[in-house]
Amino acid sequence: MVNKQRRVARYSTHLKASLSLPAEGTTFEVMVEDLSALGCLLEYAPWLKVRQECELAVAWEGREFRTPAVVIWKNVQGQAGLEFGSNDPARQAFLREICAKLRLKPLVRLPEDLE
Repeated sequence: MVNKQRRVARYSTHLKASLSLPAEGTTFEVMVEDLSALGCLLEYAPWLKVRQECELAVAWEGREFRTPAVVIWKNVQGQAGLEFGSNDPARQAFLREICAKLRLKPLVRLPEDLE
């Protein structure tokens, strides 16, 4: 894999979220560790498969951010990266509002151990 710079800023968080897998008809509780305008990093999600479609829901200050997503990578530590699907302007604005209240992480090179 060629090492690339990240495309957007990431924000550090420890948010509990729900991850629905429509194909299986199941929902899991997950932990969002990093969040960005394009996706997020999940911890403790070894059951996910690359290219698996899902829906992420995060409660934030009495409202819920919900978005379709696709698993774009996972690693041997049980972490998984989600890429968010197309969000309408209101949902995108809400996501930016959430990110604005989180701690910005420095832009770094991507790790090499991704599937």
